[in-house]
Formats: sequence, structure tokens, C-alpha cells
Amino acid sequence: MPIDLEVGGVYLPPIAQALLLAFPVYLLLDWILRRLGVLQFVWHEALFEGALYACVCATLILVMGA
Repeated sequence: MPIDLEVGGVYLPPIAQALLLAFPVYLLLDWILRRLGVLQFVWHEALFEGALYACVCATLILVMGA
């Protein structure tokens, strides 16, 4: 079961932890996709990046809950 994390007297719920942990993973994936040239085939880049971040967040939430 995920636990709350205390940072400087502020409690972070598991969803906030997942959102914070997902950001560096998202940046790494975005950098890799740009280097490989995958994003040139994407119709709407901002929409794709938002969906990629949502997928990374959902994956981390599923992993943290297991």
C-alpha cells in the first residue's frame, strides 16, 4: 500500500509522488523520441507530449499500487 511522504512538514499523497516521479521519466522519453526522429511523424506535438506524460503517470501509479 502506498504511503504519504512528508517533505518539509507537507504531506504528499501517492498521486503527487507519482506526478513528480513521472516528470524526469517523461523528459528522458521525450529526449529519446526527439533524437530518434519519431516526433516528426506526430500530427500534434503538444497533444502527443501530454498523452505521453499521462501514460507515464498512469504506469507509475499502477506500479506503485502493486
